[in-house]
Amino acid sequence: MPTISVHHAKDGSITYRVRIRMKGKPLQSASFPTRQDAQRWAKLREAEMLTQRHFPEKRVEHTFADLLERYEQDVLPRKVYETQRRESYLLAFWKKRFGFKLLTDLTKADIVKVRDEFLAQKAKATTIHRYLNILSHVLNTAIRDYDWIDCNVVSLVSRPALPPGKTRYLTDDERQRLLLECRKSKNPLLYDLVVLASYTGLRRGNLLRLRKKDIDLDRQTITIERTKTGTSLVLPLVGEAYEVAKQRCSHIADNDYIFPHANEKMPGRSYCRAFDYAIKRAKIEGASFHTLRHCVGSYLVQAGVDVYTVARILSHRSVQTTQIYAHLHVDNLRDALEVLSKRLSS
Repeated sequence: MPTISVHHAKDGSITYRVRIRMKGKPLQSASFPTRQDAQRWAKLREAEMLTQRHFPEKRVEHTFADLLERYEQDVLPRKVYETQRRESYLLAFWKKRFGFKLLTDLTKADIVKVRDEFLAQKAKATTIHRYLNILSHVLNTAIRDYDWIDCNVVSLVSRPALPPGKTRYLTDDERQRLLLECRKSKNPLLYDLVVLASYTGLRRGNLLRLRKKDIDLDRQTITIERTKTGTSLVLPLVGEAYEVAKQRCSHIADNDYIFPHANEKMPGRSYCRAFDYAIKRAKIEGASFHTLRHCVGSYLVQAGVDVYTVARILSHRSVQTTQIYAHLHVDNLRDALEVLSKRLSS
């Protein structure tokens, strides 16, 4: 016979836990946000058991904290260092919030409550997406890899609309002012770092992890073993970027960093501070180091390079990401509309 018990969680939420015991059958259990859902499931499941249908053996119940621990052991180490550091903070938030809960007790209402709290705090839509995306990936891992649950409740929760993609890039005058201030910086390698970023579009994390062995001066290429998207990338070194790489490689060993840093856990700290000071002195508003990556995408599209080539250079997982630059090149649209104009005026 089915039994329904009420479970009061530490966060004040209530779930109704159903257990059905029947001789010769494994224990069946599930949790629901309302008593009506619990009763409905109990009647259906009991009827199926009475008709001698086969059911898999009952899963071992795991807490959300168990899942996070395994995720941090199995999945997180496969991501690039910068992603690990950022996502560790997000995972710690969810662990504090739901770590005590059984996975089967985690409901859509729980996620909606957190989302609404973010909205009440006027958090940015991108921030809310970031928190929900990592939680969704964790739960999908539990489904696909561990078979601990059957449903990802995050997929049932609506999210605020994201703002249009940012395409802030430097004008030619801003770029020249920035390079001038980088030459004046107390960090003697800041100028070289900015030049390589401007010629390759590489992320700061990839540049700061570069070693001499990653640069082939004979072929004039630079190799990133693992990008943010988990793929490798080989880019040609052209113009001043090649000269900078050649100069940096001339007096260091194969395993030495191109841009050395004292703090292994936070390699970008000194360079980030120096770059921010240079931006401030150059009187450039609304720009960050990542803006240099936007510059590469924007300049290439403005020069008529197709978005598929730009996507390869920037190592985008999908060309849809590169489409944020597409509006910068309208000549092909003009040609198409000229064809239409001739048809309409004939």
